[in-house]
Amino acid sequence: MRIGKVTESVLKRSVLKIIQSDSNKVSAAAKSDCAYSIDENGQKLLSSIATFTIASEDASYYAMHNAANNIFAMGGVPLMAVISILLPAEAEESELKNIMRSVVHAANDLGITIEGGHTEVSDAVKRPVITVNVTGKEVLTISENGNGLSIVMTKWAGIEGTAILSKNCHEKLSERLPDYMIREAQNFKELISIRKDAEVAIKNGAYYLHDISMGGIFAALWEIAERAKCGLEVDLKKIPIKQETVEITNHLGVNPYQLVSGGALLLLAPDGEAVVRALENEGIAATVIGVTTDKNDRIIRNDDEVRYLDKPQADEIVRFMV
Repeated sequence: MRIGKVTESVLKRSVLKIIQSDSNKVSAAAKSDCAYSIDENGQKLLSSIATFTIASEDASYYAMHNAANNIFAMGGVPLMAVISILLPAEAEESELKNIMRSVVHAANDLGITIEGGHTEVSDAVKRPVITVNVTGKEVLTISENGNGLSIVMTKWAGIEGTAILSKNCHEKLSERLPDYMIREAQNFKELISIRKDAEVAIKNGAYYLHDISMGGIFAALWEIAERAKCGLEVDLKKIPIKQETVEITNHLGVNPYQLVSGGALLLLAPDGEAVVRALENEGIAATVIGVTTDKNDRIIRNDDEVRYLDKPQADEIVRFMV
């Protein structure tokens, strides 16, 4: 199988189908990246897991935020985290300390505690494999219905991937790009949380919130259309992207629309412009990039050029994992 997230067909055939056929309950796993159960008081309890295998000194930081972002996208607040760390045999103790400092930094950002975990050295891995499970509770209820909705995106495409590449490929990027631009791209790491984006969007009538993670904006558009069971039409030129991302991806030969974009949020809303205004009033960049339709087609328009959205492809960051 390909490196990175398994393909949608494999996921449906060999994961979700088995979950659904071997359970008496309807699985939340088929609908979003965040599972839930309802306790005796009617409180929805949320759980999300994120695994990070990309070679990055900030891997555990991103893993923690990626797991928490799935909680936020379900109208929840994270409460605690459990972390699993698998290290290759040649790893030094200093590497473990750096991983822990990074994940604690993220936990402090989120205001949650790390309540447990597992740490192991194994010759089964060639670089650290970090898995974070975050649990939380629902605090905002999201209604989900309808076609003819605006598609809204917050922040910018590829910001997480840009932050990672600006560190991992600093030497190559320095051949062409000024240091101030590379430093600014590294600071995109601070944009990784969608906590405020989700809270404002939900309070202003957003549906189907989806953090734009592995696979980038193209994967997220496909996934949100699958979840909402709708078609879509998106204007490529309206997808927001930072100039630093444009320069870095051009130099490295990376498609920014298929680059991990943690920190950006995709959502559907009856009145997209109202959601955009509410987000901008809170200092959060947001743009209406398209609309949903009652057809099956998922269309990306670029002036007069029309292309049909493909099923999610492997994230571009996979090429830089070693």
